Amino acid sequence: MCVYLKVVREESHHGKYLTFDYYGTLLNEEATYAAIETVADKIGVDPQLARQRFITYQDSRDNMHPYLDYAILTRNNLIHLDYQFGLTHQFERYYVNVLIAHRSLKPFPEVIGTLKTLQQRGYHLIMMSNSSWDIIPANAAALEVPFDIWTAEDVHTYKPDPVFFKTVAAHYDLTPANHWHIAQGYGSDIVTTDALGWRSIWVNRDHATPTTTARPTHEVHNLDEILQWL
Repeated sequence: MCVYLKVVREESHHGKYLTFDYYGTLLNEEATYAAIETVADKIGVDPQLARQRFITYQDSRDNMHPYLDYAILTRNNLIHLDYQFGLTHQFERYYVNVLIAHRSLKPFPEVIGTLKTLQQRGYHLIMMSNSSWDIIPANAAALEVPFDIWTAEDVHTYKPDPVFFKTVAAHYDLTPANHWHIAQGYGSDIVTTDALGWRSIWVNRDHATPTTTARPTHEVHNLDEILQWL
């Protein structure tokens, strides 16, 4: 890991930087949630309820302290689903299936073309993901363009913790003049970037309503719409 980060430092002299939220922004997480629904159907519980409870657990920072790798967080989530539905080792036994689904996520239709355009325009692409290194290489390969990769495992904290953002900013000397942050996650990204004064573009695919006073610099609904500002 240290070797990788040293390589990044040596190559990080570009003038224009884009940091990206990953899941939901570039990759469609539907396959992971569909895997939960499939398991729920097999064991005879409400698939939609199981899906929603899985998402709620995975998004809660209360379940991420002290730091634990994404794969462990996912297994804990499945154990928690068993508990909530009064089951024993039913969801948990499909742990590997769920991880395989997550490792196999595909990008949204407009993503690869947009990323290639940004690469051609000279942007340095940086991924900031609440993931870990046993998962992220397969996910990154699906994007077909080179990225610097920062995971929660690298910084031992999950977004929206400002430590994650500040660590990346310090590494590349990011400033409002040389950098934009692009994210689907309102609570995980936009709230923190607003507090830090980062320029941001909210890829609000679900047309969600902000839950705080935090606002992005711009808001779009598909990734290719960001090109008008970059």
